[in-house]
Amino acid sequence: MKISTRLSVVSSLLLASQMAVAAPYIMVSPDDYQSFKSSHNTSITSSIIDAKGAHWKQYSNFLGKKNAWLWVSSDGQQLYWKNDDGSKQLLVDFDDTIGTKYDVQIGGCTHSATLAQKGGTVTSSAGQFEDAVQLSFSGYCFDEGLESAWFVPQIGLVRWNQDSILGSVAFELQHAKVDGMTVPNHKGLELTAQFPSEPIIGGQQSTVEAYITLRNHSERTVSLDFRSGQTFDIYLYDEHDQLVQQWSRDRMFTQALQTIDIQPGEVKRFGDEVELIDQNGKPLDIGTYRLKVEIVGSYSPEASAFSQQHLSAEAPLYIDKMMTLDK
Repeated sequence: MKISTRLSVVSSLLLASQMAVAAPYIMVSPDDYQSFKSSHNTSITSSIIDAKGAHWKQYSNFLGKKNAWLWVSSDGQQLYWKNDDGSKQLLVDFDDTIGTKYDVQIGGCTHSATLAQKGGTVTSSAGQFEDAVQLSFSGYCFDEGLESAWFVPQIGLVRWNQDSILGSVAFELQHAKVDGMTVPNHKGLELTAQFPSEPIIGGQQSTVEAYITLRNHSERTVSLDFRSGQTFDIYLYDEHDQLVQQWSRDRMFTQALQTIDIQPGEVKRFGDEVELIDQNGKPLDIGTYRLKVEIVGSYSPEASAFSQQHLSAEAPLYIDKMMTLDK
C-alpha cells in the first residue's frame, strides 16, 4: 500500500495561524513524520512508533530522545513527559501564560522548562512559521541537555537547540507530513510525495517506490533546469544517517543541459523504484530507514542550473520481519 501526501503550496503556511485556537502542537497520527537536520549536518526523523490508549504516544527522536513517551491531551495543548519510573510530568501547557515554569526531568541534564515566548516567528529550511511558542530549558550540565525548542500549531516541533561538548547544536525542520499536509512549501507549485505507508517485510519485497508529483497552480510557466539528463534521485539512509542505497548509482546520464517546462495547470511526475539492497548488493537488514526523493534541478525563475534549489521529500521506511505464531 502507498500513500500520497499533498501540500497546496499556493496557500501560505501562515494559514496555520488562522485555524482554530486549539490546533495541536504535536504530531498525533501514525502517518505523520518530521525530518530534521542539525547544524552538524546530521539528519534524524521523528514519528509515532507506538501508542497506548487515546493519549499515550511514543515518539522516535522527539527533542533528540530516541524513544520518548508523551501523554497528549485530546486538543494537543498539554504534553506530559513520561519518566523512566513510569511517572509523568507536565512538559508544557500551550494555553499557559508566558513565564510559566514546569519542573520536568528530561534525561539526566534537563530539569525544567519555561514557556518563554508566544506568537513568535521561527524560520527553518522548511519555511517561515508564525504563532510559534518557545520553550527554554534549564539543566545541570554544561555540555549536554536541552536549551530551547519552538512549536507551531498544526505543524508541531519546528526547531530545537541542545548543548554538546562542541557547543550548541541546532536542529531545524526540513520536511514533514502532519495531518495530511506536507512542508516545505514552494510558491505556485503543488507537491505530492508518494512513499510506502506500511512496513516492508524483509525478503518479500525487493524494491520500493518513491515519487514527487508537481502541479503548476500559477498563471506562468515554471521551468526546471537540469545539469544533465538526470532529473531526480532517490536515497536510502539507515538509522545512523549513513547512505546505504542510491538510485543513480552506476547509472549513466547525458551531460547536456536541459529544461523541463511545467505549463499552468500541468502535472509532472519524477521518481522510480529503488532496490532494497546496500551498496555491496546485500539485502537490507530489518530496521528503520529514511527514504528521500529529490528533483535535482533548479525551479526558481532567477536561478540557473549552476545555482540549484532542489525540491525534495522524505519519509521513514520500516523493514520488518514476518511474524509467526508458535504452535
